[in-house]
Amino acid sequence: MSESIWCDVSFSHPEIPTRLKDAHRAHADDVQHVVCVVIDILRATTNIAAILENGCSAIYPCVSPEMAHELARKLRHAHGAEQIVLGGEQDGKPIEGFDGGNSPLEYTRRRIGGKTLILSTSNGTKTLSAVQRCGEIFTAAFVNITATAERVASILHENPNQSLLIACSGREGAYCEEDTVGAGMLLQILSKHLEKLEFSDTARAALHVVHGAEKNLEKMLFHSWWGRHLSSLGLDDDISFCAQKDITRVVPKLDGGIIKIS
Repeated sequence: MSESIWCDVSFSHPEIPTRLKDAHRAHADDVQHVVCVVIDILRATTNIAAILENGCSAIYPCVSPEMAHELARKLRHAHGAEQIVLGGEQDGKPIEGFDGGNSPLEYTRRRIGGKTLILSTSNGTKTLSAVQRCGEIFTAAFVNITATAERVASILHENPNQSLLIACSGREGAYCEEDTVGAGMLLQILSKHLEKLEFSDTARAALHVVHGAEKNLEKMLFHSWWGRHLSSLGLDDDISFCAQKDITRVVPKLDGGIIKIS
Protein backbone atom coordinates (compact mmCIF):
# COMPACT_ATOMS: atom_id res chain seq x y z
CA MET A 1 0.00 0.00 0.00
CA SER A 2 1.26 3.44 -0.91
CA GLU A 3 1.87 5.80 1.98
CA SER A 4 0.25 8.72 0.19
CA ILE A 5 -2.98 9.42 -1.68
CA TRP A 6 -2.43 10.36 -5.30
CA CYS A 7 -4.38 13.51 -6.30
CA ASP A 8 -4.63 14.55 -9.93
CA VAL A 9 -6.55 17.14 -11.93
CA SER A 10 -7.61 16.96 -15.56
CA PHE A 11 -8.33 20.34 -17.16
CA SER A 12 -10.77 18.97 -19.77
CA HIS A 13 -12.49 15.72 -20.65
CA PRO A 14 -10.06 14.67 -23.45
CA GLU A 15 -7.28 14.52 -20.81
CA ILE A 16 -9.08 12.02 -18.60
CA PRO A 17 -7.65 8.79 -20.11
CA THR A 18 -4.12 10.14 -19.58
CA ARG A 19 -4.87 11.06 -15.96
CA LEU A 20 -6.25 7.60 -15.27
CA LYS A 21 -3.08 6.07 -16.69
CA ASP A 22 -1.05 8.34 -14.41
CA ALA A 23 -3.05 7.10 -11.41
CA HIS A 24 -2.05 3.58 -12.34
CA ARG A 25 1.63 4.55 -12.73
CA ALA A 26 1.74 6.53 -9.48
CA HIS A 27 -0.34 4.25 -7.31
CA ALA A 28 -0.88 1.04 -9.27
CA ASP A 29 -4.56 1.92 -9.21
CA ASP A 30 -7.16 0.33 -11.42
CA VAL A 31 -9.79 2.81 -12.61
CA GLN A 32 -12.26 1.26 -10.16
CA HIS A 33 -10.05 2.47 -7.30
CA VAL A 34 -10.18 6.10 -8.44
CA VAL A 35 -12.57 8.47 -6.68
CA CYS A 36 -13.62 11.19 -9.12
CA VAL A 37 -15.10 14.65 -8.67
CA VAL A 38 -16.45 16.38 -11.80
CA ILE A 39 -16.46 20.18 -11.80
CA ASP A 40 -18.26 22.48 -14.26
CA ILE A 41 -18.79 25.76 -12.42
CA LEU A 42 -20.48 27.56 -15.35
CA ARG A 43 -22.95 25.90 -15.14
CA ALA A 44 -23.61 22.16 -15.21
CA THR A 45 -22.43 21.04 -11.77
CA THR A 46 -23.79 24.19 -10.12
CA ASN A 47 -27.12 23.42 -11.76
CA ILE A 48 -27.01 19.76 -10.70
CA ALA A 49 -26.54 20.71 -7.05
CA ALA A 50 -29.30 23.34 -7.21
CA ILE A 51 -31.72 20.99 -8.97
CA LEU A 52 -31.24 18.21 -6.43
CA GLU A 53 -31.53 20.74 -3.59
CA ASN A 54 -34.93 21.67 -5.06
CA GLY A 55 -36.24 18.12 -4.83
CA CYS A 56 -35.45 16.57 -8.22
CA SER A 57 -35.54 12.80 -7.79
CA ALA A 58 -32.90 11.93 -10.41
CA ILE A 59 -30.80 13.45 -13.19
CA TYR A 60 -29.80 11.54 -16.33
CA PRO A 61 -26.78 13.19 -18.00
CA CYS A 62 -26.54 12.69 -21.77
CA VAL A 63 -23.58 13.52 -23.99
CA SER A 64 -25.71 14.83 -26.87
CA PRO A 65 -29.12 16.44 -27.43
CA GLU A 66 -30.05 13.52 -29.68
CA MET A 67 -29.40 11.00 -26.91
CA ALA A 68 -31.32 13.18 -24.48
CA HIS A 69 -34.35 13.35 -26.78
CA GLU A 70 -34.36 9.57 -27.23
CA LEU A 71 -34.06 8.91 -23.49
CA ALA A 72 -36.83 11.42 -22.76
CA ARG A 73 -39.10 9.61 -25.22
CA LYS A 74 -38.50 6.27 -23.49
CA LEU A 75 -38.86 7.57 -19.94
CA ARG A 76 -42.00 9.56 -20.75
CA HIS A 77 -43.55 6.44 -22.23
CA ALA A 78 -42.65 4.49 -19.08
CA HIS A 79 -43.39 7.05 -16.37
CA GLY A 80 -45.64 9.72 -17.90
CA ALA A 81 -44.70 12.88 -19.76
CA GLU A 82 -45.38 15.12 -16.78
CA GLN A 83 -42.69 13.39 -14.70
CA ILE A 84 -39.83 13.94 -17.17
CA VAL A 85 -38.15 17.29 -17.82
CA LEU A 86 -35.70 17.70 -20.70
CA GLY A 87 -33.07 20.40 -20.11
CA GLY A 88 -29.72 21.54 -21.37
CA GLU A 89 -27.72 23.88 -23.55
CA GLN A 90 -25.33 24.12 -26.45
CA ASP A 91 -22.91 27.05 -26.59
CA GLY A 92 -24.68 28.44 -23.51
CA LYS A 93 -28.06 28.66 -25.24
CA PRO A 94 -31.19 26.54 -24.60
CA ILE A 95 -31.70 23.71 -27.08
CA GLU A 96 -34.65 23.90 -29.44
CA GLY A 97 -37.38 21.49 -28.42
CA PHE A 98 -36.14 21.15 -24.83
CA ASP A 99 -38.28 22.09 -21.81
CA GLY A 100 -35.55 24.23 -20.24
CA GLY A 101 -31.96 25.36 -20.44
CA ASN A 102 -29.03 25.01 -18.06
CA SER A 103 -29.79 27.79 -15.61
CA PRO A 104 -29.74 26.98 -11.87
CA LEU A 105 -32.43 29.66 -11.45
CA GLU A 106 -35.09 28.12 -13.69
CA TYR A 107 -35.49 24.73 -12.01
CA THR A 108 -37.46 25.80 -8.96
CA ARG A 109 -38.84 23.33 -6.44
CA ARG A 110 -42.31 23.85 -7.92
CA ARG A 111 -41.05 22.98 -11.39
CA ILE A 112 -38.65 20.12 -10.69
CA GLY A 113 -39.63 18.72 -7.26
CA GLY A 114 -40.30 14.98 -7.45
CA LYS A 115 -39.51 14.85 -11.17
CA THR A 116 -36.68 13.45 -13.28
CA LEU A 117 -34.39 15.68 -15.34
CA ILE A 118 -32.61 14.59 -18.48
CA LEU A 119 -29.65 16.94 -18.97
CA SER A 120 -27.34 17.54 -21.93
CA THR A 121 -24.70 20.29 -21.88
CA SER A 122 -21.74 21.44 -23.94
CA ASN A 123 -19.03 20.24 -21.55
CA GLY A 124 -20.26 18.90 -18.22
CA THR A 125 -22.20 15.87 -19.40
CA LYS A 126 -19.35 14.87 -21.73
CA THR A 127 -17.01 14.89 -18.74
CA LEU A 128 -19.41 12.77 -16.70
CA SER A 129 -19.47 10.24 -19.53
CA ALA A 130 -15.65 10.19 -19.76
CA VAL A 131 -15.24 9.26 -16.05
CA GLN A 132 -18.08 6.76 -15.78
CA ARG A 133 -15.73 3.80 -15.17
CA CYS A 134 -14.25 5.39 -12.01
CA GLY A 135 -15.10 3.80 -8.67
CA GLU A 136 -17.14 6.60 -7.09
CA ILE A 137 -18.13 9.75 -8.97
CA PHE A 138 -19.37 13.00 -7.44
CA THR A 139 -20.04 16.47 -8.80
CA ALA A 140 -18.98 19.74 -7.20
CA ALA A 141 -19.18 23.47 -7.73
CA PHE A 142 -18.57 26.47 -5.49
CA VAL A 143 -22.12 26.10 -4.16
CA ASN A 144 -21.36 22.72 -2.54
CA ILE A 145 -17.56 22.59 -2.54
CA THR A 146 -17.03 22.03 1.20
CA ALA A 147 -19.67 19.32 1.56
CA THR A 148 -18.24 17.45 -1.43
CA ALA A 149 -14.64 17.79 -0.22
CA GLU A 150 -15.58 16.50 3.22
CA ARG A 151 -17.40 13.53 1.69
CA VAL A 152 -14.37 12.68 -0.46
CA ALA A 153 -12.01 13.13 2.50
CA SER A 154 -14.09 10.65 4.48
CA ILE A 155 -13.92 8.08 1.67
CA LEU A 156 -10.15 8.48 1.21
CA HIS A 157 -9.55 8.33 4.96
CA GLU A 158 -11.38 5.01 5.18
CA ASN A 159 -9.78 3.67 1.99
CA PRO A 160 -6.34 5.30 1.63
CA ASN A 161 -5.38 2.87 -1.15
CA GLN A 162 -7.59 4.85 -3.55
CA SER A 163 -6.59 7.80 -5.72
CA LEU A 164 -8.44 11.02 -6.49
CA LEU A 165 -9.13 12.55 -9.90
CA ILE A 166 -10.73 15.97 -10.10
CA ALA A 167 -12.14 16.20 -13.62
CA CYS A 168 -12.60 19.78 -14.76
CA SER A 169 -15.03 20.03 -17.66
CA GLY A 170 -13.15 22.90 -19.25
CA ARG A 171 -14.39 24.57 -22.40
CA GLU A 172 -14.67 22.72 -25.72
CA GLY A 173 -11.94 20.28 -24.76
CA ALA A 174 -9.58 22.94 -23.40
CA TYR A 175 -8.63 24.66 -20.14
CA CYS A 176 -10.87 27.14 -18.33
CA GLU A 177 -9.97 29.14 -15.25
CA GLU A 178 -13.12 28.75 -13.18
CA ASP A 179 -13.09 24.95 -13.07
CA THR A 180 -9.41 24.96 -12.12
CA VAL A 181 -10.16 27.35 -9.26
CA GLY A 182 -12.85 24.91 -8.11
CA ALA A 183 -10.36 22.05 -8.25
CA GLY A 184 -7.80 24.02 -6.25
CA MET A 185 -10.40 24.95 -3.65
CA LEU A 186 -11.43 21.33 -3.25
CA LEU A 187 -7.78 20.30 -2.80
CA GLN A 188 -7.29 23.03 -0.18
CA ILE A 189 -10.18 21.68 1.87
CA LEU A 190 -8.98 18.09 1.47
CA SER A 191 -5.56 19.13 2.76
CA LYS A 192 -7.17 20.20 6.02
CA HIS A 193 -8.65 16.74 6.52
CA LEU A 194 -5.98 14.42 5.11
CA GLU A 195 -2.25 14.46 5.79
CA LYS A 196 -0.58 12.27 3.18
CA LEU A 197 -1.58 13.71 -0.16
CA GLU A 198 0.65 13.48 -3.21
CA PHE A 199 -0.13 16.11 -5.85
CA SER A 200 0.41 15.77 -9.58
CA ASP A 201 1.74 18.71 -11.60
CA THR A 202 -1.77 19.70 -12.59
CA ALA A 203 -3.01 19.43 -9.00
CA ARG A 204 -0.23 21.76 -7.86
CA ALA A 205 -1.13 24.13 -10.71
CA ALA A 206 -4.75 24.19 -9.50
CA LEU A 207 -3.55 25.05 -5.98
CA HIS A 208 -1.53 27.95 -7.41
CA VAL A 209 -4.45 29.25 -9.49
CA VAL A 210 -6.89 29.29 -6.58
CA HIS A 211 -4.76 31.77 -4.62
CA GLY A 212 -6.12 35.24 -5.28
CA ALA A 213 -9.11 34.08 -7.32
CA GLU A 214 -10.89 32.74 -4.24
CA LYS A 215 -10.99 36.24 -2.73
CA ASN A 216 -13.62 37.35 -5.25
CA LEU A 217 -15.20 34.41 -7.03
CA GLU A 218 -17.85 36.54 -8.72
CA LYS A 219 -15.24 38.86 -10.25
CA MET A 220 -13.23 35.88 -11.47
CA LEU A 221 -16.30 34.32 -13.09
CA PHE A 222 -17.32 37.51 -14.85
CA HIS A 223 -13.76 37.96 -16.18
CA SER A 224 -13.45 34.35 -17.41
CA TRP A 225 -13.93 33.59 -21.11
CA TRP A 226 -17.09 31.55 -20.58
CA GLY A 227 -18.38 34.03 -18.04
CA ARG A 228 -18.05 36.83 -20.59
CA HIS A 229 -19.86 34.66 -23.13
CA LEU A 230 -22.73 33.92 -20.74
CA SER A 231 -22.91 37.61 -19.83
CA SER A 232 -23.29 38.48 -23.51
CA LEU A 233 -26.33 36.16 -23.54
CA GLY A 234 -27.91 38.10 -20.67
CA LEU A 235 -27.12 35.49 -18.02
CA ASP A 236 -25.46 37.69 -15.39
CA ASP A 237 -27.79 36.38 -12.68
CA ASP A 238 -26.65 32.83 -13.42
CA ILE A 239 -23.01 33.85 -13.07
CA SER A 240 -23.67 35.51 -9.72
CA PHE A 241 -25.50 32.41 -8.51
CA CYS A 242 -22.59 30.20 -9.54
CA ALA A 243 -20.19 32.42 -7.55
CA GLN A 244 -21.87 31.59 -4.22
CA LYS A 245 -19.87 29.32 -1.95
CA ASP A 246 -21.36 26.59 0.24
CA ILE A 247 -25.04 27.46 -0.06
CA THR A 248 -25.98 23.76 -0.01
CA ARG A 249 -24.78 20.55 1.62
CA VAL A 250 -26.06 18.44 -1.26
CA VAL A 251 -23.43 16.01 -2.62
CA PRO A 252 -24.54 14.64 -6.00
CA LYS A 253 -23.31 11.18 -6.97
CA LEU A 254 -23.31 9.51 -10.39
CA ASP A 255 -24.10 5.81 -10.16
CA GLY A 256 -25.27 3.63 -13.02
CA GLY A 257 -25.68 6.64 -15.28
CA ILE A 258 -28.02 8.44 -12.84
CA ILE A 259 -27.19 11.35 -10.54
CA LYS A 260 -28.88 11.46 -7.15
CA ILE A 261 -28.14 12.91 -3.71
CA SER A 262 -25.62 10.60 -2.09
